[in-house]
Amino acid sequence: MSKQKINLFVGSIGAFIGIFVFIAYIPQIFANLQGDKAQPFQPLFAAVSCLIWVIYGWTKEPKKDWILIIPNSAGVILGGLTFLTAL
Repeated sequence: MSKQKINLFVGSIGAFIGIFVFIAYIPQIFANLQGDKAQPFQPLFAAVSCLIWVIYGWTKEPKKDWILIIPNSAGVILGGLTFLTAL
């Protein structure tokens, strides 16, 4: 197996798992909406970090790095929602 195929395989697994890291915010979003507020700073900084990685992946040359863009986009959205609902 070539290094490129290994890189794609490992990266794809990492992206898949990365999405679940941010899906884990969903119960906290529901708890926040029901009045059981949590601290907002961790999801805020996670969302900002993910935004930086999305920008990096989007501007990467010679082609976009979808393995970075897809899971980190989930982090921007779900981290942002968790932050907003925790206020």
